[in-house]
Amino acid sequence: MERRAPLPADAIFRLYSMSKPITSVAIMILVEDGRLSLDDPVRRFLPALSDLRVYASGDVEDMVSVPALRPVTIRDLLTHSSGFTYQFMGNSPVHRYYRRQGVMRETAVGKQPGDAPPARNLDELVARLGKAPLLHQPGARFSYGYSTTVLGAVIERVSGMRLDRFLRERIFVPLAIRDTSFYVDDARLGRFVTNYTATATGIAPIETAEASEYRDQRRLLDGGGALAGTARDYLHFAEMIANRGTWHGRRLLRRATIDEMTKPRLRTGGTGLENTWFGFGFAIGDAKSEAMGGLPRGALSWAGSGNTYFFADPAHRMVALFMTNELTPAGFTGRTETFRTLVDRTALQLRR
Repeated sequence: MERRAPLPADAIFRLYSMSKPITSVAIMILVEDGRLSLDDPVRRFLPALSDLRVYASGDVEDMVSVPALRPVTIRDLLTHSSGFTYQFMGNSPVHRYYRRQGVMRETAVGKQPGDAPPARNLDELVARLGKAPLLHQPGARFSYGYSTTVLGAVIERVSGMRLDRFLRERIFVPLAIRDTSFYVDDARLGRFVTNYTATATGIAPIETAEASEYRDQRRLLDGGGALAGTARDYLHFAEMIANRGTWHGRRLLRRATIDEMTKPRLRTGGTGLENTWFGFGFAIGDAKSEAMGGLPRGALSWAGSGNTYFFADPAHRMVALFMTNELTPAGFTGRTETFRTLVDRTALQLRR
């Protein structure tokens, strides 16, 4: 906006948490390969998560924790019921512990003055998570956080590849996804959007393309929130989901695997239209959300902190995608809900 430059059709956006469905699909590829199972304990692959404890009482200085009743599993990570959280998802003693001990990666999302230095790489973040208290017992409820980030570490350990290489070879190349990566190189820099945030008088830039964290090729490979890509790229991914595992005749996942990912497992606990069912990496619509004018029954969706949103509706082979570059503004929920409602109403009319 400050340069008054039109947004190009191939603009590259920060996907933030819209990285999560992609990483969840990558895990299911390894399940299909027979390299792991949904009920494998994560400590089998990441020994740093072997002795997890759960917050019981007290504040950061005098915290009391108890042993986890069972190990965290791959299934728990896919459903965000592991007990891992994000430092910006609340102000409980666990969240404050994350901030004081640097249980986080370097990102503008949720950053506050006084936060401890973030983890420098994926192994370091996993090690810090292993020492941090869980928010609740594994499997008890949905708690949004670093679960998908941990899945990325599992992918690296099981496959023997860096996460970026695995995603490229097993997902991006088969789906002709050409501009999605953890980095934005010089050749693509001119298409990388400025990041904005809400202010009292409008919006203001907080991260330019040139000064972005995405320029650092040593950055932490966070499969839960660190990819950047184009609308076209994500459309290919969403089309594959809507087509139950295939894209232009190329099968990425078995239909049965997509069906397993899209079974409702637990409620997210959000408010209004954001209180949906959750499966393996996706929110899932039901009759209630459809009747409210929200996510269609059986449709899958997720959003990102840069005010991006998508859903894929396998039953009606429909996808919708919403991409902006404004970091968690005050109108984030209302804006995406308005978009979703308009698209859903049009789709329902077409079905009739």
